Amino acid sequence: MGRSRESVRENKAMQSILRGETPEKRIFVSMADKPTKKRGDIKSHLTDIMAEARVPWFCPDCNKVMKRKLDDKMWRIYGHCFNCQITIENKLRITGEYDDWADKKVLKNQKSYLLEQIQSISDWKDQDDITFLNQTNPDGSGVTKETWKVDKKKNMKIAKEAIDNLSELVSKIDEKLVNLENKYL
Repeated sequence: MGRSRESVRENKAMQSILRGETPEKRIFVSMADKPTKKRGDIKSHLTDIMAEARVPWFCPDCNKVMKRKLDDKMWRIYGHCFNCQITIENKLRITGEYDDWADKKVLKNQKSYLLEQIQSISDWKDQDDITFLNQTNPDGSGVTKETWKVDKKKNMKIAKEAIDNLSELVSKIDEKLVNLENKYL
């Protein structure tokens, strides 16, 4: 069995006492510890960010325990548990507003996608010549430089057409969203 250093030292001291010898002398020094901050007392800059990312234990709307996977999903999307979302959607179905609510969600997702595409095209049109460095030897001693020329005028023309088309689609989606909003006013 494994024995600690301290138990081995105690056994040697007992044996020396039984033989009539004096055991080795030990000096104990005591000193007061300075008060230090505990690890839990230090607040990191990531603490608040992580608190927002974590799913809470209880739903803020109904105070029930959120322990299912669907609760996690609904928390990330809507900010409450799955049961609360079922209740909301049930009320929408009873009042006859569910289809419009679902259509609004679809239209907002489409609009978000189109705006993201417009942003990526805007970034692409401002791009300069592309340069690649290719390793020619396995040991890394040889490198070749490859540059792809970009036709700025052609890219600007293509980008302008694409952005115009996407902007037109965004405006159509905005019209549909306004019509859905005005339906219940």
